[in-house]
Amino acid sequence: MNLEDNLNAVRQEFLSRMTRGNGALLREVEAFVTSRPGKMLRPQLTLLAADTLGQASSRRTLLLATAVEMLHNASLLHDDIIDHSDTRRGQPSVNARWNNSVAVLVGDFLLAQVMRILHEVDEPDTTQRVYQTVEAMVEAELLAQEELPTTHYSLPTYLKIIDGKTAHLFATACALGNPEYEEFGLHYGRLFQLQDDIADGEANEHTDALVEQEKNILRAIKPSLTIPNLK
Repeated sequence: MNLEDNLNAVRQEFLSRMTRGNGALLREVEAFVTSRPGKMLRPQLTLLAADTLGQASSRRTLLLATAVEMLHNASLLHDDIIDHSDTRRGQPSVNARWNNSVAVLVGDFLLAQVMRILHEVDEPDTTQRVYQTVEAMVEAELLAQEELPTTHYSLPTYLKIIDGKTAHLFATACALGNPEYEEFGLHYGRLFQLQDDIADGEANEHTDALVEQEKNILRAIKPSLTIPNLK
């Protein structure tokens, strides 16, 4: 598999669906969002997991990888509002460039495109999996809001927050490509969020121990899987 070619195909699918919207403001914001693509880590996981089944270039995989990236971007737009963030990827956030209402609506437009893709793929189990992931993301953010302003979470609470915010989407991204990679995605996502919390100065009494725990789990998983070579 040529990963870069497949990622480019996902980018093009993302762009084509973003530009289906009508109205000058929506198109202006869409152009702003699509002009600064991230690393597309989650679609990479979908593509690489699917490649183990020889399905990385299938239309199904392309669509689901696009849906994963759209869901991630929708969550970023909403997160920037919740966190009062003025920047995203070194540029003004959508809520800072326009306003909160515009950011919410564009995030909702992305979620509508995710639903459209799920309808096109037409796999009830896949649709259910993505819906459950969205539920977990929302519940985790609500839980984090309940706990503010403290960062002294209990371990079960902290795990539920990092799993919902990040790890469940990583697990889903992997599972959509190959269900055998779901566990890898969950623990990789946990480690990703833990390291992000440390980098952002949001570490707590659980963070260091959980980092070592997740690294050990991934080491144990590695012999049974072809671990993706991520960018």
